[in-house]
Amino acid sequence: MVEQVTRAVPADAIICVTQSGALAQYLAGITLQPRLVAATVNEETYDALTEAGLDVIHLPLYAADKFSQVRHVLSVATRSGKIAVGECIICAIGSHVYPEEGDLIVLTDVDPGVERIVITDLLKLTDGIRPNVLEATLVIACRIGRVVRRGGERIGAIFILGDSLNVLKESRQLVPNPFHGHEDRLRQITNPDVHDALVEFSKLDGAFVVRGDGFIQSAGVFLVATDVEMQFPVGLGTRHMAAAAVTAYTAATAVVVSATDGNVRAFSGGRMVLQMDPDVPYGPAMPDE
Repeated sequence: MVEQVTRAVPADAIICVTQSGALAQYLAGITLQPRLVAATVNEETYDALTEAGLDVIHLPLYAADKFSQVRHVLSVATRSGKIAVGECIICAIGSHVYPEEGDLIVLTDVDPGVERIVITDLLKLTDGIRPNVLEATLVIACRIGRVVRRGGERIGAIFILGDSLNVLKESRQLVPNPFHGHEDRLRQITNPDVHDALVEFSKLDGAFVVRGDGFIQSAGVFLVATDVEMQFPVGLGTRHMAAAAVTAYTAATAVVVSATDGNVRAFSGGRMVLQMDPDVPYGPAMPDE
């Protein structure tokens, strides 16, 4: 299908989003007029395609929605200089990237605003969660993820953002709240002076519950995973399941750090909406002022 579109449309480049690298290698073996750029979130695939001599982008984010992923890919490709504003691009997402949804081929012109797409354009925030609160949370989550990747302590973390009263109503405190009694500025997740403490407190069992304005209500909170309908990826553990469940019965957004692989995942509405590699720079989470 990509071949047919390429022959019918005078595109400037093909961006192939691939999980295994198979589609990119197949297209590389065909005589096509446009230049080919491969894009993947998989580190092994990135290394293999680079070694094979292909032009490759290592994507920092995996969006649960493939149309959002196309926007993200175009943004990263533009910022990295792989494509330019005004060019006509064929973006192909292989079936292995979204197995339940099949292939996707998008023909688009590169819009001047595409390079400014940020995480808050891909992740819908609810209950008044401020973009800078999400940004600070992702910074901390990626920092914890890198600790896991470097073979440090087997730690993970859950940050529940927004709708904190309803979240706490259905939860219980596992340990004394380490933030109780501290002045407000030392309970703001956007305050860099608090970040070291948050990394340290991630060793505690339980979740961080944070208001939409960034005020840390509590740490060490046990989340009750009620019986709710969720779209949950196979292979993730109870930490992710509890976080996803909370976002299904409240208006909260959850950011989870895996203690196994260090990846950072976001959940909203009972489903995973974003996955991040903590070692790959992703740019700002919010637009410039």
